Amino acid sequence: MSQLTVTLALPEPFVVLCRADNVEPGTVLCGFVADLCSITDAEAGFVCNGARATDLARWYYAQVGYVWWPR
Repeated sequence: MSQLTVTLALPEPFVVLCRADNVEPGTVLCGFVADLCSITDAEAGFVCNGARATDLARWYYAQVGYVWWPR
């Protein structure tokens, strides 16, 4: 699987939320990407969290409407 590396400054509320749940922010982001794309590649850090999580991630992505955002 090819990958693109992204450097991202995370907003404090997201970091606080992750810390409160004792989870690394990268784990949350990789989990969302894995759910959105139905990826399971544990070595790369992407593990899909099941069919329901995939449905919800895809629903969120569709609701935001990234496909229609200006380029």
